[in-house]
Amino acid sequence: MLASSRNLTIFVLMLLLYAASMLIFLRFNRGLAPTSRRQQGRRYLIASLLSGITLALTDFYVWSPQVVAALVVCVAWMLTWNITNDLTYRRSSPDYDNHIDIAFALYLFGFLVGLNSLIGLFSETAAAIVCGAVESVLLLIPIMEVGYYLIYKVCIDTSGMQPLLETNENEILEFIHSFSLPKVLGMVVPLLAAVILCFALNFAPPVVSTTLIGDGVRCIDPFTGFALLFKDFFVLGLVIFFGFYLFKPHHGLFVRTGIAQLYLDVRTYQRSNANYRHEVTSRLNHLQVEAPAKGLPKPHTVLLVIGESACRDYMSCYAPQPFETTPWETNKAQNDSRFVFFSHAYSCAMQTVPSLSRALTEKNLYNDIDFNDAVSIVDIAHKTGYRVSWYSNQGHIGSNDTPVTLIAETADVAKWTKQEVGKPYYDESLLEFLDEVNPNVNNLVVLHLMGSHFNYQNRYTPEYAAARELKDGDNVQNYRNSLHYTDYILRRAYRYAKEKLHLEAMVYFSDHGAIPEKRRLPWFLGFGMVRIPMWIYLSDEYRQVFPETTAALEANKDKYFTNDLAYDLLCGLLNIKSDHYDPSQSLASTTYRFTRDMLLTDEGRVRVEDDR
Repeated sequence: MLASSRNLTIFVLMLLLYAASMLIFLRFNRGLAPTSRRQQGRRYLIASLLSGITLALTDFYVWSPQVVAALVVCVAWMLTWNITNDLTYRRSSPDYDNHIDIAFALYLFGFLVGLNSLIGLFSETAAAIVCGAVESVLLLIPIMEVGYYLIYKVCIDTSGMQPLLETNENEILEFIHSFSLPKVLGMVVPLLAAVILCFALNFAPPVVSTTLIGDGVRCIDPFTGFALLFKDFFVLGLVIFFGFYLFKPHHGLFVRTGIAQLYLDVRTYQRSNANYRHEVTSRLNHLQVEAPAKGLPKPHTVLLVIGESACRDYMSCYAPQPFETTPWETNKAQNDSRFVFFSHAYSCAMQTVPSLSRALTEKNLYNDIDFNDAVSIVDIAHKTGYRVSWYSNQGHIGSNDTPVTLIAETADVAKWTKQEVGKPYYDESLLEFLDEVNPNVNNLVVLHLMGSHFNYQNRYTPEYAAARELKDGDNVQNYRNSLHYTDYILRRAYRYAKEKLHLEAMVYFSDHGAIPEKRRLPWFLGFGMVRIPMWIYLSDEYRQVFPETTAALEANKDKYFTNDLAYDLLCGLLNIKSDHYDPSQSLASTTYRFTRDMLLTDEGRVRVEDDR
């Protein structure tokens, strides 16, 4: 009877934890797709069941202080990042998904309870010390996150983490001295209280469900002894699984939680930034670039627009669609000979980082140049006399774009929309930056769009969809709507640059594609993930000054191309000569050498010729 009552209590507890996890996920995250809700529902259910089984196999009752300590840590991790992130970004961001923190918390509960039980088989004191220390550290992290939010009224982000990692002891003391004594106590007391609470709960006498003798060893007969031994080994297996799943390097749940991912991103960024910046100075000192003898008249602008997740299979300018998804581009493809549309462009990778780290530098799948050693298109533009302005809607530092950020920050001007609190993340906000571009100098302007990044319905404004009678629907419908919005952004950027910045050339290509009817996974799902749009606009003046380049681009428009060769294309478009530019890799050259059977995608794992 007691065992049944205990198991029922555990079942109710885990049911409540599962319900709480779903409520937190749905309430404190935005822009969730139905598939995401279902996926996390399954994830949290499995985590709750496994943690509940672990608790049931131990000797602890639900109200044992050791279980309460683990539960406190679990709830703190479930709530903190989700709530502070939501409070910070709810008014400015259309979508964010912080589901990993909740999963981490649920599995962590089972891990802590099981670990305490296993160590307690040998020594309850050792169990109290180890688990008290582990839980103290784990609890201090969300407490400090809450403290940061209370001080700055925003959740900790890159602008907070970066100086925190660069702070020395004197700066910490100065920071503390800048607060009054009550505020200092308000920061220190919760931290001390958390440590005391964790150790106090773990050193409290455990409430257990087995008969104990004086020295803490379970009193057992041969039959029950075998059963208990089996239970202990089962708990050991679960603890090992939890530990590996939670703390596995690179892919464990812990390193994917919000705060850990932020820390790792900033650390990686700092190390890469130091190396890359050092190499930039060295490269520019040795880089030899010869500009064309007869160049374009000054001042003028070359505009590069980098799309996100755009697949030409869903674009009307490339293939028939149920409705017109690219009205402006379709018109230009059919009626404006100054535009050259390339029919066989592919991305070299399925994610932004490996794609653009190659597309924007001389590093590609056909050489072994290291990223830190590779000359970028920004370097070439600087050597050719261009002022480079880089405007991005992709975020400043993150796991999906750090190398791109490193390249961008070598520009004369580099700005990100997400750095402006309260500014919407729609690509239209990028166009406001164009007012900052000086029309009296030669400019290379880069616009990095959010484009058709999932979740698709959050890539265009409701007002835009209503005005053009674009109906929200399934992922495919919303994906086409996002392409329609990107078409609108391209049209406005083109018109502004043409009217106010002396536009001579404009290039558009996407980092990679997408298959909207399939859930995105980290492996190759089909060529829709890498079939990208690419087109180039050349002004009448450009065509007169560089007739050979123009002719080469038009002659090569049906040739096969991967966007890791975009660097060479842009070099050819600028008509430069350099030992860091190979014309045979450029569609802007009559010597372009690549054919369908030579090209690779998916970071070299898939051949383009296999696209049937």
